[in-house]
Amino acid sequence: MKILLTNDDGVDAPGLAALCDAVSGLGEICVVAPEAPHSGCSHHATTERPLHVRELGPQRFAVDGTPVDCVRLGLSQVFVGADWVLAGINWGGNLGVDVLMSGTVAAAREATLLGIPAIALSQYCRRPEIDWKSATDWARTVVDTLQRRELGTREFWNVNFPDLSVAGQAEGSLVKPPERDCPLELAPLPIRFEPAADGWQYRCDYHGRPNAPGSDVASCFAGEISVSRVSIW
Repeated sequence: MKILLTNDDGVDAPGLAALCDAVSGLGEICVVAPEAPHSGCSHHATTERPLHVRELGPQRFAVDGTPVDCVRLGLSQVFVGADWVLAGINWGGNLGVDVLMSGTVAAAREATLLGIPAIALSQYCRRPEIDWKSATDWARTVVDTLQRRELGTREFWNVNFPDLSVAGQAEGSLVKPPERDCPLELAPLPIRFEPAADGWQYRCDYHGRPNAPGSDVASCFAGEISVSRVSIW
């Protein structure tokens, strides 16, 4: 099996390193990730200038572009014949309507558009520190589980890991993937702006966002791994 890895936090992000550790041994792995962070870039693709690929080591490449650029170049030029695309592990949740803004989720969506099954993985956090060891353990189990589950040709998986303090476990591996899919929370994020010296500053209590019972937001906030089947149409 050939697995292409990417993200939107940049090629040196700890979440990407955690994902590499999680899937090592599952097949041939190749990293094609942005040189710099592109969080929140959504499905932006670079078409107005040439893209440059820099080899950092064996099967590890940096692209001066977006996550979507990385998937396009990875599948068509750098790592032809990939069987799966995995994006993440994102620093911060990508829940509900976040899937419309996230570069990590856009990478999975682009892979799906190109006919390759994909999983986007994100780590929700209530504190600046993240236990990447727990995220690695969760990712290893989740990827193995989801690769065995049926996925439509126009669908991809969106996965969010809970904050360890909310999960209430000493070891993250004790939290298991759910047996059911969680629907995306469709309510918009709260909108609030504060006056700033040169304009208006967006402010949002991400942790206080709407979370209907059973939704991906509610499940993740309750300390569970949320797994959502997302259709691109």
